[in-house]
Amino acid sequence: MDLVGFIAPTSTITEQRFEQSMAWNMEHGYKSLNVPIDNYKFYVGTDIHTATTVNNITTFVTALRNDSNAYFGILTGDLVHQKGGFHVLMPTLNFNPATQARNDTIFATVGNHDLYFNQWEDYRTYWGTATYWFEVKTPNYQDLFISLDTGNGTLGSKQFKWLRSILETKRANYRHCIVYTHTHLFKEDDSQFPTSNMPLEETFELTELMRKHNVNLFLQGHDHTREVVRYKDVLYIVVGRMLDGAKEPYYMIATCDETINYKFIAL
Repeated sequence: MDLVGFIAPTSTITEQRFEQSMAWNMEHGYKSLNVPIDNYKFYVGTDIHTATTVNNITTFVTALRNDSNAYFGILTGDLVHQKGGFHVLMPTLNFNPATQARNDTIFATVGNHDLYFNQWEDYRTYWGTATYWFEVKTPNYQDLFISLDTGNGTLGSKQFKWLRSILETKRANYRHCIVYTHTHLFKEDDSQFPTSNMPLEETFELTELMRKHNVNLFLQGHDHTREVVRYKDVLYIVVGRMLDGAKEPYYMIATCDETINYKFIAL
């Protein structure tokens, strides 16, 4: 059963992971990507649930790195399904000059399955942090991307304060602001019961924060059914799933221009 409480019923572990992510950020800094066009693309995938095969993620990475107008990818959690999965997944993200034109960066955040069986340590080994921001600089604009850790179905108080501070101090300097995380805020489809939402009170506070600071796009995973919801003038998208063997797996391609457009690609 895919229950948030499988790991911890409180936010204690969430707070500990946040502190570890902040320590990594302090040491390594935040990324700034320079792209040569204003209307660039990026790829989004989620819920890969890597166990023993890597067919869909390989297709995703290869398509991204051969797309002349795409410059990075984002994976919104549940990267693996079982212990040892990170060791199977991560080699597929390495640059392959035989099949890929460029070595585009891939960003990620953590999902609940990535935490089972103490896999947070494996995640940290490869990714370092789950809570961070990065910016994309174009010839005439710059855009802000924020990664949140909701692997336990909550931000926790420290991460929420960090998010508020980032939006209050940085948002006004950017054309677009895109936030991504694993656990979805809304659930219109019940086919994936018992996948869980964020707590109701936290969802209220978070959606108010997104509205107040004019966040353009909020990307999510967790529920394996694709959903698109506009709420308080913010676009919330549950991308779907990419696990091998899934019925109708998809990933998403977003284009940042004057507005943010998107399309879903069947695998």
